[in-house]
This record gives sequence, structure tokens and C-alpha cells, in this order.
Amino acid sequence: MSSRPFVAQFPRSPQYDDEILIRGKLKNNARTFSVNFCLPRPDQVPAEQTPPHIAYHFKTIFHDDGSSAVIHNWKNIVWQAEDVVENYWLFDRNEKFTLIFRFHEEVFKVFAEDTQHTPEYEFAHQLPLNMVQSIELWDDIEYVEEIAFKYKNPGGD
Repeated sequence: MSSRPFVAQFPRSPQYDDEILIRGKLKNNARTFSVNFCLPRPDQVPAEQTPPHIAYHFKTIFHDDGSSAVIHNWKNIVWQAEDVVENYWLFDRNEKFTLIFRFHEEVFKVFAEDTQHTPEYEFAHQLPLNMVQSIELWDDIEYVEEIAFKYKNPGGD
């Protein structure tokens, strides 16, 4: 798989309580992995370049010493200040993973494996949720097994 990006278009604009489920596997020697909720990419911006507007950038970095961190960020032409926190969602890069992103009124909520517990992470909305058009997976992902768009109100738009 190429390093950047794996792209999936949203079937419709996300709304509150909608979820995106991602199942996949990172490369065994993964250094970085990102999930990005992107606004429309202007025609003049090639797919291999970072889009100018990213509503939520969820990035995991794995260090040589075995430690890892999660970075929350967003981009409005330029990258904004990073929020760096401990990695609570994936400790073994050799295992398959499941990540679930739920859209709430004020925040993105991120769950590992299932949603039957408190979310591992939350990040406040900085750009309009209804403008999100695609999800992009970047960097050291070996494969994507599933991306599911789960809509609380399937008929709404």
C-alpha cells in the first residue's frame, strides 16, 4: 500500500452521533499512522499532498524506545497547535486494530475496539462537521480490512 493516502469518501455529510469504524493492520515496524477527516480538496491539490483543510488529524507515533504518543491536531491552510497525549489505543503494532470515531455536538470521540466504554480520546470540533467529505489514512498501514459508515439517522442529510 502506498504511504499516502488511503481515501474513502463519505456517502453523505456526517452528523452528530454518526460513527466511522476502521479495521486494519499497521506495518510491523510502523513509525506513524494517521486518520484524517478532510474537507473538500481543491482540484489543484494533488492526492499525494496534504489537503488544506483537515477537521481532525488523529496521529499515532511509535518511538525507538518502545514508547508511543497520540497527536490531535487540525489544519486550516496551516497546521494548528498539536495536543500530544499518551497512546492508550494500540500497544502492539503486529495486531489488527479497530478504531471508532463518533461525531458529537462539540467533540470527536475516539474508541478502541468497541464503544461500550468511555472514549480513549476526545477532540473539540474546529471546522464545520458537515463540511467533512472524506477520511484519509496516512503512512504505515499494511492494509485496511473495513471502513464502515454508521449513521444514527440514515435518512437525514
